[in-house]
Amino acid sequence: MNIVLASRSPRRRELMARAAPEFEVCVPDADESSIGETDPVLFAVAAAVLKARSAAASRPGALVIGADTVVAVAGRILGKPRNREDARAMLTLLSGRKHRVISGVALYKQDEDKLLTGYEISHVTFRRLTEEMIAEYLDRNDYADKAGSYAVQDVGDAFVASLQGDYDNVVGFPVKRVRRLLERFRAPDVEAVVEDVALPNDWGVARSGGRILFVPGAVPGDRLLLRAVKEESRFGYAETVRVLEPSPHRTEPACPHFGPCGGCMLQNLRYEKQLEIKERSLYETLRRIGGLAPGEEARSAIAPSPDLFRYRNKMEFSFGLEDGRPVLGLRERGSPLGPKRWRTTPLGRCEIFSPAAGALIPVFLEFAREGGHTVFDRRTGRGFLRNVVLREGKRSGQVMAVLVTTGERELRDGVLQDLARRAMEAHPPLRSVFWGVNNSRADVVQYERLVLAAGEPFLEEKLGGMIYRVYPETFFQPNPAAAEALYDRLAVETGLSSEKSVLGLYCGAGTLEIFLSRRAGRVTGVDSAAANIAAAEENRALNAAANCRFLEGTVESLLKEPPEEAPDVLVLDPPRSGLSDKALRRVLAIGAPRTAYVSCGPSTLARDLKSFLAGGYRLERIAPFDFFPHTAHLETLAVLRRR
Repeated sequence: MNIVLASRSPRRRELMARAAPEFEVCVPDADESSIGETDPVLFAVAAAVLKARSAAASRPGALVIGADTVVAVAGRILGKPRNREDARAMLTLLSGRKHRVISGVALYKQDEDKLLTGYEISHVTFRRLTEEMIAEYLDRNDYADKAGSYAVQDVGDAFVASLQGDYDNVVGFPVKRVRRLLERFRAPDVEAVVEDVALPNDWGVARSGGRILFVPGAVPGDRLLLRAVKEESRFGYAETVRVLEPSPHRTEPACPHFGPCGGCMLQNLRYEKQLEIKERSLYETLRRIGGLAPGEEARSAIAPSPDLFRYRNKMEFSFGLEDGRPVLGLRERGSPLGPKRWRTTPLGRCEIFSPAAGALIPVFLEFAREGGHTVFDRRTGRGFLRNVVLREGKRSGQVMAVLVTTGERELRDGVLQDLARRAMEAHPPLRSVFWGVNNSRADVVQYERLVLAAGEPFLEEKLGGMIYRVYPETFFQPNPAAAEALYDRLAVETGLSSEKSVLGLYCGAGTLEIFLSRRAGRVTGVDSAAANIAAAEENRALNAAANCRFLEGTVESLLKEPPEEAPDVLVLDPPRSGLSDKALRRVLAIGAPRTAYVSCGPSTLARDLKSFLAGGYRLERIAPFDFFPHTAHLETLAVLRRR
């Protein structure tokens, strides 16, 4: 196979000889200004692909290698300087700082339409550079065709304080990475049948030559032609070259955004198969992590969601940039075959949420574009627009919207009120519009400040015949209809009656505790968040649940000493991380006759159940509930009895 290097760089030609002794050179005609990527890794890979495809037009039967190197500091891409002043500015920016040198590599064969990409990242820290040092280097006139305006082999220790990673990559061509990519490119494609899905990811599981291959996006039953892309010690990752025979379990996704959007991952899989995979994954996790193998008498079949679409009552949409303009949607689905993407998939609707998304997203987009607002960049910590959070009462039909920004600027009352008016006109069920401020660098929604722009400060939801007020910070189960089924099952499995007492830990806004109060004698809820306790007290009064009380504090602090009288039923509904070691000790010390553990994390549930069994309990019931159709997640109820 003839090899062609698509490059005009003499440095790359020298380094290429170490990866492949025999090759030709073709200077590509590629316009990098056409690349819209802002992520440095994605830009470098896209530029490498552009160069490889350009050169392959005149060498269709050859293996063409394209490469591109960029320097990135604080999320900013530094390519080749336009002139001396541009080079001076780049070197001044790099002075005394750590930066990344990123090389994207693309291998392409046009006649087979076969493409393989990769990248290498090295970290370089510069010493503090004086103006004289920079001027002296610029006088050599060696900066013109260098990413970041320098060549490491020229500046050496005078500029570089430390270098972590591949030195060749910093020179401009990662020889070791190219060798590995050449080996993969030349390896024959393999045929395999997908057997399963490796939850919580969307990776199909196939086998070839005795090795497991994870195939992102593949469906059980697919017969595929695969290309190995990434090798680990015990398994590998592969991409689909061609679907030889589609799985009988495949179905047409209901949402036009399915695929790149990270909101769903299983819409192309029949729902019955989704349930089968989730249930099998749960019991495999219990066995692998907890050493648990519940008998058939303890297992309940997975309960399907009452609604397959429009079941979620809350969505957190993210602002992003596309072609320099704000977009609003959900983060792209991740893949083990490439770098972590923080790009936002623009959405026109959301099938797992509500028609409210289709009505309100255009309003907030118009606000963003008309106002010329910047979009928050997590890499730099700068920018204004972050999220739009929408909540909906599935039984009441009421909707709440929260515009989340940084505190970079203030939104005047008139601006907020105008936004609220336009949103309420676009979607009349909209009851509340808030502005929330979040200055965290993390890509999570949290509020440092909340301003009610218009409407009521809460929306109402109904569950089990009771009314609940939901505020922007209130935790409420995302699938109310499925939650109602789980709560009913919990009451039955624990034998709840008016003579029995309940202690609910991690109670949130008290939804479950108030739901159980009509069947129990006394109910106490505990939560560490003041906002949750305030909401729980309000909901208790709203539903005249006189036999309920709520306490603010952590499980670890409030239960330093076990209660004088153990509750008849202990209810646990912790976050996905499960119980801390201290909390677990406190809970076991209570010695409740019955414990109901509600979990959204199978692995932490398995870990904690193992401790319960070692602490004198036996598992009476394990009942999975599908709260999240078309995603990898599920909720599980475990009921334990003290021996």
